[in-house]
Amino acid sequence: MFTSGTASDYADLLDRLHTFLTAKGASFGLTFSGTGDGTITSHSGGEDSVAETFTITATSPTAFSVVGSVSGSLGTATVGSDFVTDELELLIEAGDTPFVAGDVFQLSTVPPWTSLRKALGCRVTATQGNTGAYAAQNLVDGKNAVSTRYWRVLSPVTVPQDVEIEFFEAETIASYQLAGFMSSYLGNVPEDWTLQYWDGDSWEDLDSRSGETDWAETEIRTYEIDSPVSATRYRLHITGLGGSNLYLGAVRMLRSDGIDAAFSQTIWQGPGNDGNSEVLVGAHLFERQDADYFNMEVAAFDAYAAGSLWREQAGFQGKLYVPLWDDPIPYWFVADGRHVVVVAKISTQYEVAYLGLLDQYFTPEQWPYPMALGGSLALGPTTPSWNDEDWRWSNSSVNHRAFTHSDYQSGAYTDPAWHQMRIRDLDGQWIGCASRANDVDPTFTSRAVIWPWCSGLSELDVNLDGTYALWPVMLNRHVPNTIGILAGVACVTGQGLTSETLIRKGPTNWVALNDVFRTDRDDFFAIALD
Repeated sequence: MFTSGTASDYADLLDRLHTFLTAKGASFGLTFSGTGDGTITSHSGGEDSVAETFTITATSPTAFSVVGSVSGSLGTATVGSDFVTDELELLIEAGDTPFVAGDVFQLSTVPPWTSLRKALGCRVTATQGNTGAYAAQNLVDGKNAVSTRYWRVLSPVTVPQDVEIEFFEAETIASYQLAGFMSSYLGNVPEDWTLQYWDGDSWEDLDSRSGETDWAETEIRTYEIDSPVSATRYRLHITGLGGSNLYLGAVRMLRSDGIDAAFSQTIWQGPGNDGNSEVLVGAHLFERQDADYFNMEVAAFDAYAAGSLWREQAGFQGKLYVPLWDDPIPYWFVADGRHVVVVAKISTQYEVAYLGLLDQYFTPEQWPYPMALGGSLALGPTTPSWNDEDWRWSNSSVNHRAFTHSDYQSGAYTDPAWHQMRIRDLDGQWIGCASRANDVDPTFTSRAVIWPWCSGLSELDVNLDGTYALWPVMLNRHVPNTIGILAGVACVTGQGLTSETLIRKGPTNWVALNDVFRTDRDDFFAIALD
């Protein structure tokens, strides 16, 4: 299934993606046999979808019977009118050649993706310390250990000092946690404060503490809220300091389910295309207003534990990003039960992500979890300071490429954290794949590559009849071994092609896109709107 639209900002984009995956079942695998040249221009499952295949058969040029392999007959779909049931939704559009009785579409559905965790997160502003490497946003970055990424305000410090947490959606906070997470400045952690919420007219107290001293380096203190409320704005109103400077490592705002709502995080479980498989992926928003970036981190997991932090889930693979902004964002979402593709248009460029399974060439017994993770910004295992402008969508380096055109810094090909495209190997280790290894022909013996780009396709032309060939995108593990293909992703020449052009293949439209801001002939790829 697919959808498109315009999100109001980067947080709304994630919220819409969440709804897209979890509100309705996914539909996929559209095929057609017959005379007419119309097609199904939009389709999805419904809220009660199960794993089944639908046969949609023309009984006249304008009417189709809809029959599910599990649901049975769902009635008649009329060409040009939305067909909506609890199991399937679709729209059949006529083409130049009318349908005839016996023309047949087929497509499959699976249940909706499951939301295992959702918190859109918040914006953080303080009375002081909102810029630079030690800005207040560091308080909600999900850390769980000693770190140099803390909040710091050097003397003179304004008291009272307020840290305001403004959620993107209302949250009911049952408890909160504070941590120092620093080695040398524990004597400068706040000692006295009140947690407050905004009731629409004034700040009201939820919890007050005083004399909070003697912090240990890795200590996390939890404070219960006796009477939780639902609100979008909270603040830590600090009235007493432990020293002349102010240091604090982390603030967590915990819901009754134990999830830190201040740390943006989602985890989704896909049903697989058989309706009975487990695909675990997620996303996290983060921003720095002084560096003017608003980004999404994408991730994959091996398993889910309700009591574990987002980055501490089993098999976590992250540090792969989609640069966004705090303005309207046109988007395309595509999903089946095994994977989801995200396309976001920022200015005139395209930021993309692939989360989910490959269509593998191995059997499920040989490779039971062929996970792939793609993004468009990879900054390596040791990321820049949070206020570094390398995080912005305007980054024009090799670190900023579409996952189809994944590249890496010179000499870093062995570390997947430098790659925009990654695959989970048979042993659970992650491997980085490159399609253009710094324009040097890569060898299969030492690295994984993406076919058919592999150092460029500058001489690939359109077909002799003016149509565009769509080539499968294969991921190749060194040895060599062709592991599988990216589902619903194709290589296409950019000769004479403009991004967002629709290319018809059978009953399915593919949208052509270019590699972020690059527009040479070999910088194009296509996404199936199926």
